Amino acid sequence: MSYLILLETNKVPPRKSEIESSLASYHGRRHCVLANRGTTALTAALHSLDRPGEGVVFPATLCSIPVFSAAFAGMKPLFADVDLETGNFDLVSLENVLSLHRPAAVVPVHMFGLPEDMDAVGSLADRFGASVIEDGALSMGASRNGRRVGGGGRMSCLSFVRKMIPLEMGGAVLTDDPALAEKARAFVDGLTPMPPGRDAETAAAMKAFHSLTGYAASGGWKRRELLAPFQGEFLRLLLTSTTEEDWADSIVLRELANLDDAVKARRARAEVYEGSLVHPRIVPMKHDGSCFFAYPVRLLGISAEGFLSFASTRGFSFKRIAYPDVSPIFLENPGSFPHAALLEKELIGFPVDDDQPVSSFWEYAADFVKLLEEYLAAAPMLHPYDWRGKLEGRIGSQP
Repeated sequence: MSYLILLETNKVPPRKSEIESSLASYHGRRHCVLANRGTTALTAALHSLDRPGEGVVFPATLCSIPVFSAAFAGMKPLFADVDLETGNFDLVSLENVLSLHRPAAVVPVHMFGLPEDMDAVGSLADRFGASVIEDGALSMGASRNGRRVGGGGRMSCLSFVRKMIPLEMGGAVLTDDPALAEKARAFVDGLTPMPPGRDAETAAAMKAFHSLTGYAASGGWKRRELLAPFQGEFLRLLLTSTTEEDWADSIVLRELANLDDAVKARRARAEVYEGSLVHPRIVPMKHDGSCFFAYPVRLLGISAEGFLSFASTRGFSFKRIAYPDVSPIFLENPGSFPHAALLEKELIGFPVDDDQPVSSFWEYAADFVKLLEEYLAAAPMLHPYDWRGKLEGRIGSQP
């Protein structure tokens, strides 16, 4: 039964099994296992591989929280550099990491909703005996070559926590392998239920972690040991089980039925940016097939945080959706990822909220270009801006 039919025929709150069937159908999968959030889903997927102590490769720029899943599953995080045009894996860097470490898994994240080249990543992973596990947190509704994100790899993981399905709870593991689905379900069901009041505690811990990460990054990571306690805290706070009651009032099915229309609306708003963010220093990143979680551009040779600081002095507040190079959080000597460092400095992901009128995006883009011209005229290169840690701090200041 399709997810649309389920939505139309349900006269009572959906059961977990009905939501799972709908998500599996939408993504072309045979099995779905619901979890309380995407981090739990990714931990369950990695745990299901039964390869403790081995490595898991992530792109160097991404949200740091999912990376904890590797340690939660008894595995080790590894990192590869990213491509400057997509924000996804740099395939040369990925191949080097696979060859050197022979890890258990590779986790493409489809940055900002742009589908990864799953054929290329899968081919590399197969050569070195690694499983591909998609992280589709930013990319529900995106597709490449007629295949939806979430339908590739041995397993895929979803998150509904303020992502393309904008809820406060929920994630899922998708797979075609019944044995992997059974292992993932056993892992999730074996977790402790979430006690009352945990949401506020979790939000406070997240804010503290990102703020402290910004502090450590601004000091050249000399105090990275301050972040060590958060692994245990996040293990306690994030990984919990769910009940039928937790899903009884969920609007996942309604949001899923509207997802394709929401993606079309986001694309219409992204087209506004494409036609109005015209400047030699503004270079849009690739977005074919994207669901546009954000519209990413690079400000060539410009510190995004320096520009945003300047704009704020002129009374303008632009939103920056972006992710830092997180490798120093998890590895004492992570190596060099020059593309990741450059994107952390230059990249701005513009908001593409489908509930805002299209006309507002023209004004937003025009103001941005105008302020950029003013910034460049102020000769910012004469006063270099230290952007280290600023993006992490920005993430920590968000509600």
